[in-house]
Amino acid sequence: MTQVAILLVAGVAAAVLFGLFARWERSGREHFVVMLLLAMLVLETSLYENQDLMPRDIFHPGSGAFEFRLPEVIITLALLARMVVRGRATRVGVAPLLWMAFGAWILVAAVEGVLRHNDFTQIPYQAKAVVYVVGGYALAAGVPIRRFLEGRALTRLVRWSAVAATVLMAMQAGHRVYAIHLPLLPLPDFGVDGSDAATIFAAIGLIGLLLELAQEKRSKLTLLACLALLVSPFLANQRAVLVMLGASVTAVLVVATGRTARRRLRVKSAEVLLTAMAVVGVVLGVSVIPALEGSGTVQVPLSSTLAKTFDSTGKIQSAQDRASKWSVAFSLIRQHPILGNGLGVEFSFYEPGPNVITVTDVTENIGLDLWMRAGVIAVVLFVITLLFSLVDGMAAWRQHPDRMVAVLALALVAVVVGLVTKGMVESIFEKYRLATMLGLSLGLLRSAVTSAGGTRWTTRRARAYEEV
Repeated sequence: MTQVAILLVAGVAAAVLFGLFARWERSGREHFVVMLLLAMLVLETSLYENQDLMPRDIFHPGSGAFEFRLPEVIITLALLARMVVRGRATRVGVAPLLWMAFGAWILVAAVEGVLRHNDFTQIPYQAKAVVYVVGGYALAAGVPIRRFLEGRALTRLVRWSAVAATVLMAMQAGHRVYAIHLPLLPLPDFGVDGSDAATIFAAIGLIGLLLELAQEKRSKLTLLACLALLVSPFLANQRAVLVMLGASVTAVLVVATGRTARRRLRVKSAEVLLTAMAVVGVVLGVSVIPALEGSGTVQVPLSSTLAKTFDSTGKIQSAQDRASKWSVAFSLIRQHPILGNGLGVEFSFYEPGPNVITVTDVTENIGLDLWMRAGVIAVVLFVITLLFSLVDGMAAWRQHPDRMVAVLALALVAVVVGLVTKGMVESIFEKYRLATMLGLSLGLLRSAVTSAGGTRWTTRRARAYEEV
């Protein structure tokens, strides 16, 4: 009876959302869905550190084995609403076709997993990556990119995300974690700056910072908000987050040495000084807060945090854990290198620390996960499709006639590079919040490319509505 009641409530909620999304499509406000997803990711990761430990609430409704996540529902309903309002796309570019092929092959791997009698509870869960990545891509790619730049939606997202990041950083620095029991929203460990939250904060902060640097008149409030978001990864105690941030920033710095950056970005010395002073202020605040809380001495800024992140016993054992997983995964890959072992495949490995044999279904490496489950075909499809999207994005950065769209394309390229780099040491396809962020970033990048009149392979002008 409980599951029947949940299905009825879910059906009514889905009908309401479908009607709302269809209304947004008809009124030219289709970008509201993408902003809703981004805002929801910020809110959810701020409230819950670990997606696997979330209680049943409005973000994670269900009963028993019956459960679902909100991003998969929103993406599916929004795409259905778009098809009803717009109909089928009149043109589909090469990059979308490649992403569709990648998604289709993952579904083939799901069928293979069923035929091989793999863990059936994991097969649909892993197959949902198609919804988060490919579905998120299709959803964002069909929105004209200027929709996100004409209003204040992105600016508000950056600022409100900074508020959430600042609260979490202050609580993390003060070692404050609270259990709050609200109706439909239980918070067992509110106050932890988790890996997912810090990753999404860093992505939004980098996008906001580059867009602000491209403005004629800068907003000091927005710059400070971006600073808070970019500092967040340093308090998450997760190396993968710092790897993501480092890869994204490196991508931007490499591109910034070219001639295009001098035309697109306009950085003044006063802004550099203001940013440096803000960095010093944040770092000093992080180091002083523990002393005010009673530790008695002020530590070297972020030294203990970075030491805990890179040199602690737990982190060393975590690296050994990954090495053990990769070794076992390669033995499975050699059995079926072309087609893979199917979704839901599990393996046993030795876990340092507790010194036990553990069964898992992830390798903590996006490439090995794809190779082990769907074979080398999936890896090749993913790499080619990703490179195609990134090359087109860099072409938009260099050639797009709209400076703001070009800068947004660069920011999205950097975010995608950072997320994929993080995927080399963490299975991000299983983390639906990061997978959704990756899909939306790739889709927005596609929208920026098509708004220039086509991709690098064509010079014919096309409207963003004509390609998905």
